[in-house]
Amino acid sequence: MAAGRIYTAEEVVQAIFQDSGSEFGGDASDSDFEDSQADNSDFQESSSSESADSEPEPEHAAARPIPVRHLRNRRDRQAAQIEWEHYEDVDPYESVWLQDYNERQGILVDTTNFTPVDFFYLFMPEAAFELISVETNRYAMQYLDDTADPPPRSRFLSWMDTSKAEIKAFIALQIAMGLCQKPSIRSYWNKFWVTYTPFNSIMSRNRFELIQTLLHFNNAELQVPRGQRGFNPLFKIQPLLDIVDPTYMQVYGPRRELSLDESMVKFKGRIFFRQYLPAKPTKWGIKEFILAEAKTGYALKSVVYTGKTSFQRDAGVGLSEQVVLDLLEGFEDKGHKVYMDSFYSSPSLFLKLKDKNIGACGTVNINRKGMPQGLKPSALSLKKGDSPVFMRKKDDDLVACAWHDTKRLALLSTIDNNLTLEKNVRSRENDTGYRTVEKPVIAEQYNHFMGGVDTLDQLLGTYQYPHKSQKWYHTIYHRVREVALVNGFIVYRKAHEINKLDPKQFRQAVIDGLLKNWQPLRKKVGRPSLLPELRLTERHFPDKYENPKFKPECRACSDRQAGRRVQTRFFCKQCAVPLCIVPCFERYHTLKDYKS
Repeated sequence: MAAGRIYTAEEVVQAIFQDSGSEFGGDASDSDFEDSQADNSDFQESSSSESADSEPEPEHAAARPIPVRHLRNRRDRQAAQIEWEHYEDVDPYESVWLQDYNERQGILVDTTNFTPVDFFYLFMPEAAFELISVETNRYAMQYLDDTADPPPRSRFLSWMDTSKAEIKAFIALQIAMGLCQKPSIRSYWNKFWVTYTPFNSIMSRNRFELIQTLLHFNNAELQVPRGQRGFNPLFKIQPLLDIVDPTYMQVYGPRRELSLDESMVKFKGRIFFRQYLPAKPTKWGIKEFILAEAKTGYALKSVVYTGKTSFQRDAGVGLSEQVVLDLLEGFEDKGHKVYMDSFYSSPSLFLKLKDKNIGACGTVNINRKGMPQGLKPSALSLKKGDSPVFMRKKDDDLVACAWHDTKRLALLSTIDNNLTLEKNVRSRENDTGYRTVEKPVIAEQYNHFMGGVDTLDQLLGTYQYPHKSQKWYHTIYHRVREVALVNGFIVYRKAHEINKLDPKQFRQAVIDGLLKNWQPLRKKVGRPSLLPELRLTERHFPDKYENPKFKPECRACSDRQAGRRVQTRFFCKQCAVPLCIVPCFERYHTLKDYKS
């Protein structure tokens, strides 16, 4: 994408669903490479992988490789002579090892007669709503049992079990908050006539806040403490991830080109795996590694980074390499092409992917182990405007490229050759406002297909839930819900060639679907009944409240005006009225004036 511009959701959608000619695609200028990343053999907590891949250059040096005999040591000379060779224009070479891509693409499920909410349900199935309702109810009872003597008027004592239908209504309101952003959650229930939103007709403010506070996704009593065997950092959200994550690959088959990158979920609260990446727009949060379709941004797989010990890896395999291998598990022998930046790229990784019949391309740190010595700044000096220099490892189908446009860059690929093209790019140095550069085709391909995760991030951020979460697992839940909406929208657009909704209209339709047939609990209002008082004529039986901490005031003997406050755990099953067993139960059902 062109730097310095913020695109609307409609522009993003229009671009990703066009086949060609989009500014989100192949016409990106060479200046897009300014975001290439430095090498990092391991993940660094509280560090960024977004540093530039460049080194100082000697002045007045020629843009040609230093002869092999001038390399600094015997090892470098041997590497240059045996492993890598210069890739000249007179010796065209094209990689032909990658098989044709014949996998089924597009929607993999029957979407006939689907409404927008049905596309959302593809990625947020009924099992997810059932899980949320069950675990929220479980946690509510655990919380009340563990809370010693809560205040009598605490709203937690009024808790009633939630249901799948109510959770759907709750989520509908959260989606609506992204469409109509206000400064606080309580402001959505404000009745000021200019900014009024009728949220109260769906759910009371107290009920919404109560569900939000108690919202849970796993049985807290089963969690293994940190430091003990079996500890899972994602325990609190893991059951929801287990339900949702497999749906991404079950619903949609991607195109050949894939994009792999990290994304930040904004969170500034306390959690040991929180990350700080100063070069990212979202600097503090939870890091997530994502594999997405390059063209549309459709999320295929994701891994939440919870620390170095969270990845199972073989000896000698770096964490960045292991992340790529984990995300591409299941994509073997299909002929995919995956694009990544210098944080992940290395000759070792690309050769492992080749063995799995997966092509790879990306920016790379020239100091990575196995990179050609002849392309390093110490051996090759480049200045702005010089032609790109290529080297190849022919037996392994590896092609490396060094190029200097706005700064020095290195690229690595198993699927490209040494072709270049001339492009006119904007420049303040020329009177015409443009200059002509010789750009490697490998760089052009990288620009065209690397932005899948960035497209996903932009779609996720357009109408996201606008309010902070103090609990880290709520933050991940919000991300899961938003991915379900974005993936659902992408599939919806694929299924509807005409009369397409835009992202906002799609979300509005999803809200309507979630609230269909929802009947909120309402207090009975209106004039008192003129019928004879049934409390004096019918049969009545006492019962005890299930929640031992729920002790409302007795209807008969409690009188706040007289300074007499009496609580009870008993009530009449027929009247639903709290009453002391003796003598209030009898007085209430036999005396017309039971208060005297």
